Amino acid sequence: MSVDLENKGYDSKPSTISAYKEVDALERSRILRKLDFNVLPILAVLYLFSFLDRTNIGNAVLGGLKVDLNLSSQQYNIAVSIFFASYVSWEMFSNIFLKKLRPSKYIPTLCLIWGLVTTLTCLVQNFAGLVVVRIFLGLSEAALFPSICFIISMWYPRGSTCFRFAIFFSSASLAGAFGGLLARGLMTIEAPGIERWRAIFLVEGLLTMGIAVVAFFLIKDNPDQAPFLTEDDKEKLRALHEQDRPNESTEFSWDEVREAFTSGYIWVNAFQAIGVGLPIFSFSVFLPSIINGMGFSNATSQLMTVPPYAFAAVGTVLVGYSSDRQNRRGIYLQGVAIIGIIGYAIQLGTLHNGARYFGVFLITLAVYCGNALTSQWAGNNLRGHSKRATGMGFSIAFGNLAAIGGSYIYPAGHGPRYIVGHAIAMACLGLAFCTATGQSIWLRKQNERLDREANEALARGEKPDPFRYII
Repeated sequence: MSVDLENKGYDSKPSTISAYKEVDALERSRILRKLDFNVLPILAVLYLFSFLDRTNIGNAVLGGLKVDLNLSSQQYNIAVSIFFASYVSWEMFSNIFLKKLRPSKYIPTLCLIWGLVTTLTCLVQNFAGLVVVRIFLGLSEAALFPSICFIISMWYPRGSTCFRFAIFFSSASLAGAFGGLLARGLMTIEAPGIERWRAIFLVEGLLTMGIAVVAFFLIKDNPDQAPFLTEDDKEKLRALHEQDRPNESTEFSWDEVREAFTSGYIWVNAFQAIGVGLPIFSFSVFLPSIINGMGFSNATSQLMTVPPYAFAAVGTVLVGYSSDRQNRRGIYLQGVAIIGIIGYAIQLGTLHNGARYFGVFLITLAVYCGNALTSQWAGNNLRGHSKRATGMGFSIAFGNLAAIGGSYIYPAGHGPRYIVGHAIAMACLGLAFCTATGQSIWLRKQNERLDREANEALARGEKPDPFRYII
């Protein structure tokens, strides 16, 4: 069954739109709160388990995975990177399929599949088996992140997306905290006949499959199917979207798809995604080993990943909230990039473990905030559903291409300082800072042009275009 996501599940009734030309602030807040309590939680939980299942291999290493499977450092890096190769191959085009399929079935089904793949990882006996499950894990997880990005842009008005996306994306940092705690707990349990690292995959995979079943009942295809919204709420939400992106094309358009691939804005955002993408994935997978390199035991290292992730979760939400309040993206991305660069500089410049652990907090905050800002900035300024869906998928996939390289920057032989890896990641954040600066300048000039055109339209007695880029 196909669902017309292009029209958000609404009938475009001009009379309805005109009836609610102005939705007051209290009504807007009330409707958005309903979305916050009914749309976001299940999306956040799904992404938490998605991120947990892709990065738990880092905790499994401390649980003996490399030793039991007799993996060399190169083989381990291949197993990590092959996930992103399969992930990117499907991620770029997944939103096109999302627009033709039912999200309420498509997303939970994928979750069920990757939960099963994670569970089966506990059965692998060698390098080849590990590579196979990592390939299938990447394919089954690929559609989730771009799908959720597009769903948030579909349900929420443009100026309210970053805070909501930050809430959703903070679940990734919570996944790191939860994964460290869970791995620590599982490694204290003596289960006859099963190695501790296998228990990590078994338990986390079964939990994911359980969440997938719940998701079948909680995810709705569009606002028209939302039982928590009254008819009045739906009409006002439609009006908010119409005010936000007036005259936006909603039909699927191959021309818009081509425009997305040739847009200079999207290409700049794609390189920005590389700047924040390599650090977040390399750091998330190798953080237990980085902390272990400070001289802590395996068990203690897993526990010590929890506070930085919790700190990043809170920080991501606060930055997202402030970004929406100010209706700005670039200045915040520049700020968190500088924070991350300072964190990596601490790793490179001192042997003091206390200072290096403090640097971990700065890096974790920067890379999670940076990814949240970049992902939403990509979609905020694209008009047309097909162009926005394609552009967001392309930018996100580009960022994950960098994760393939990030899988190789922390080889075991470079420990415990990992100077090369930290330097590469720091340079990537420098790239993010530069692209954010250039993009902000360009968008400001575009808004000045739109202001001039609006004044000219008013002088001719015509209605001006209210759309302005979010800088």
